[in-house]
Amino acid sequence: MDHDKAATGRPALCPAPVAARRQNRAVRATARLMPDKATARQAAWHFLFQVILPPSGRWGFISVGKNASTSTLKLLYQAEFGHALSADAKPDHDINPEAAVHMLAEHGVFTRALWQGLAARDLTGSGGPAERLAIVREPLARAVSGFRYIGKSHRARSQWFARDRFRMDAVVGFDWDSHPDTADGFRRFLDYIAWQIDRDGADAVDAHWQPQATFIKPDIFKPTLQGRMEEMDVFYASLADRLGFALPEGGSWSNRQSSGTAPFAPDAAAIRQVREIYAEDYERFGY
Repeated sequence: MDHDKAATGRPALCPAPVAARRQNRAVRATARLMPDKATARQAAWHFLFQVILPPSGRWGFISVGKNASTSTLKLLYQAEFGHALSADAKPDHDINPEAAVHMLAEHGVFTRALWQGLAARDLTGSGGPAERLAIVREPLARAVSGFRYIGKSHRARSQWFARDRFRMDAVVGFDWDSHPDTADGFRRFLDYIAWQIDRDGADAVDAHWQPQATFIKPDIFKPTLQGRMEEMDVFYASLADRLGFALPEGGSWSNRQSSGTAPFAPDAAAIRQVREIYAEDYERFGY
């Protein structure tokens, strides 16, 4: 990427995506690092697609679903351009009320490693971003949040997660009239995730409940700054110090999820399921 400022002295926007052949070359090079050769190309494509980059090239952020990505991208926008994002737009399919910040890459304000033809080795090499950023979350809390989020998409009759909702109905007998936001429904949701991992591999699971170790691939991405969602103030303070910007007054949280329904308590069986499905997350990230 060209990190120079525009002739006006203002920050430049990101360059246009490179040709498909260069993107494919980056995917092939990254796929060679993937442990599961059967799903290596899919995993490499998804990994490079989820690494967000700014015009300056100072940082790369791997945007993990249900891990404060909205708040963090808004803060990174402010760090990059010196003011808060005020432009807004609402995609037809996205139930995130602050989805606009996730559209910045699609409109050339930010970009994706894939679109710039950057392989994993380019991200971690001497010419890559100085800071590689990731956020992790306690796996049970994240799984519950993902479950409530898919229930919210059903109530909205949204196309968001429609494929998984239809498949949950068919595969685990999920009753969308009675199972959302219940302990029984949560167990069925976990059964569905386990079924999909067994059938298609963990890289095929939706980003909002995919195992975090699968998503981040820490041995490949090699984060230089990794935050915990339970300690976001600590992470944001470190981020501001490393990138040299002032945190906004009043905090940086956005899109705190509310499903509009009463909370439920996962039972012992569900907790065991979470421990099994997300065993690597517990071990890798120290939960």
